[in-house]
Amino acid sequence: MAGHKTLHVGLGPIGREIIAAATKSGRCEPVAAVDIDPDMTGRTLADIMQIDGVPDVVVSADLAEAAAIAVEQGATAALVATGSHVEQVAPQFETLMAAGLNCVSTCEEMIFPWLRADAAADELDAAARAAGVSLLGAGVNPGFVLDLLPFVTTRVCQTVSAIYATRIVNGSVRRQQLQAKIGSGLSEDEFRARAANDAIGHVGLGESAALLADSLGWSWDNIEQSIEPVIADVDVKTEYFDVKRGQVRGQAQTLKLVAPQGVIEMELIMALDEPSMDAVRVEGEPPVELVVEGGIHGDRATAGTVINFVTPCIKAAPGLRTVTDVPLS
Repeated sequence: MAGHKTLHVGLGPIGREIIAAATKSGRCEPVAAVDIDPDMTGRTLADIMQIDGVPDVVVSADLAEAAAIAVEQGATAALVATGSHVEQVAPQFETLMAAGLNCVSTCEEMIFPWLRADAAADELDAAARAAGVSLLGAGVNPGFVLDLLPFVTTRVCQTVSAIYATRIVNGSVRRQQLQAKIGSGLSEDEFRARAANDAIGHVGLGESAALLADSLGWSWDNIEQSIEPVIADVDVKTEYFDVKRGQVRGQAQTLKLVAPQGVIEMELIMALDEPSMDAVRVEGEPPVELVVEGGIHGDRATAGTVINFVTPCIKAAPGLRTVTDVPLS
């Protein structure tokens, strides 16, 4: 079966990873692309990617123009790898959906947008229904490790009283953008100042917990979160950063959601030279515990989830959907 014809929005590191995965897997066939970077526009994907099989699709600078080209070429979906916040990307979705394109997005808040942007989420849902298309946030974290995976794990349980989910990421082997995002090389005071202004830290931990609770039918009043720096006790050197002893080498975030039905606790550690691992533990009948030694690679897995959720997104009923309420194939 031929892959879905797709429009690719955003050609940063993750956007390019998605194109590579789409081409390699054959699940998607890029027929149009768009990016605001003048170094990208006017060039072809084949020239930018330098990977066998990537087509000679010219990158547009205008979203509406790219959407029109995509639809003319028979595209049914747009794969959007741009902002992390709903308010940033909502206008993009509106343009794409108005053109008749289903949308799969890596926007972290789109995993469960009702948590922080409920009004915008309702507007996007209405726009998707009016256009007869679906809109879906997907990714590895949020989108899989700390939400979809625990939810699927509970499907064997008669009862669930608590869920504990942990993700540990070795930032040393990740891209420069992520190493900077986790505070590499900052002083402890600089880290805390940025954290206080929401200028640092992973986006999506709250969305993961809210999606998991909502999917279980749990109600909740509050989600408690904290973020702390991980301080280097020895010098740490990566391709991009030279972190001295006493400086920040990453971050540790924790979350607790308490509902009448049970509790959800999450821990996310992203730090240089931290051994990667993912784990889920469900207290229930029967109890279940899963451990992924070495963890799931963030960038490659994010691209994998995006291309694998194109078909489920297209199959889903029109509207704003989540990864727990669309078909998985």
